[in-house]
Amino acid sequence: MEDVVLIAGTALIFLFGWFLMKRLDRFLDENQKRIEEAPEQQQPELCVHLAGNISPDKLEETLSRFRSSHAHVEIVIYDSEQISFPDNESDWAQ
Repeated sequence: MEDVVLIAGTALIFLFGWFLMKRLDRFLDENQKRIEEAPEQQQPELCVHLAGNISPDKLEETLSRFRSSHAHVEIVIYDSEQISFPDNESDWAQ
């Protein structure tokens, strides 16, 4: 009789553990989906920094993505070895 109670108790513990793991798995799947969708819902980038050698295709893709999320785009190109990046917009025209 003791063996039957022990086996039944162990089986109930395993069933409860299985139930908890299924709920945990569902919870983690939902969180993973939210994490994957989060970058799409974030604020668009205010600035794009292109450093080093970048392929023309990558440059075009980056600029297209930036322009699609911003209505008014101004592109400033400068050589960091020649001048430093201006602190405010009025210095860009110089």
